[in-house]
Amino acid sequence: MDNSTRVIPGDGVSPLTTILRKLADKGYAGPLSVELFLPKFQQADPFETWRAKSSQKAESVMRRADGCDGVH
Repeated sequence: MDNSTRVIPGDGVSPLTTILRKLADKGYAGPLSVELFLPKFQQADPFETWRAKSSQKAESVMRRADGCDGVH
């Protein structure tokens, strides 16, 4: 995998909901971070990228992992 194939979490193929649920089941309650390696994101304004793209995706994945949107 190179940086040209790394997308915003939630858009890719990683089972993020499953990963987050397993972390929670093991008692992890620490911080999470999003790292964007795609050059178009690295060259853009980081605050705008987060506001316009990453925050919505991250919140959606976390809601699904927590079961807040009816997905179990």
